[in-house]
Amino acid sequence: MYYRLGHEISEQGLWYDQNGNFTGLIHNEFNFCECNKLLMDYDPEIVGYISVADSIEHLLQWFPVKDIVELQKHGYKVDVYESEDVKFYEKFQHNVILQKTAKLIFSFKLLLNK
Repeated sequence: MYYRLGHEISEQGLWYDQNGNFTGLIHNEFNFCECNKLLMDYDPEIVGYISVADSIEHLLQWFPVKDIVELQKHGYKVDVYESEDVKFYEKFQHNVILQKTAKLIFSFKLLLNK
């Protein structure tokens, strides 16, 4: 299974939309995220792929709970995928899965006990 943050309506990520167009939302609208300085610039090698973490613990290394909870206020949730078409993207040290063959298994939101 693979984990990523996606918008509950558009399914777009924080750097690129669902069609692979750069949005840079993480650099401006969501610059509260700890990883907001990571550029994730365009690379034709991974066109059609989406960035994922290979465990929830790995996702939390990129996006700590406080960031995910804040992003949820803006319509984001954690998506869990299955995919056979996965490769390690050396440049940014994370996995990517082929979007057109990836299967979304379920999505969830984090809840905090207060």
